[in-house]
Amino acid sequence: MSSERRLLFSLRYVVPAVVCLAGVVILIVAGAGGYGPDALAGLFGAGGAIYLMNKFMRMGIEGDADRDVEEARRMFLDRYGMWPDEVPAGWVPPDGQPDVASAMHVLVEQRRHSKIAA
Repeated sequence: MSSERRLLFSLRYVVPAVVCLAGVVILIVAGAGGYGPDALAGLFGAGGAIYLMNKFMRMGIEGDADRDVEEARRMFLDRYGMWPDEVPAGWVPPDGQPDVASAMHVLVEQRRHSKIAA
């Protein structure tokens, strides 16, 4: 596992788990009669919030990729006059791309590097 993947795994799962575990430790140390249950609830809430924040961030980033692909499909329609999934068998793009998948890949990359929002 690369160091970047380890860091991401730690931020996504280890940090929230450690925060929740701290709540359990405080409950054990302080006991059920003192501030232990309040600390447990607060730290479980904080751990859950950290996890959900990471989850929602990843969902938002995945949505950006979906929008890029959809915009690339529209660019394909503008350029070639048909949708990428409606291309006849054996069709080759007139601009030198070997096939539809290559043309779509080029358009998706153009869209991702574009400064214009969809």
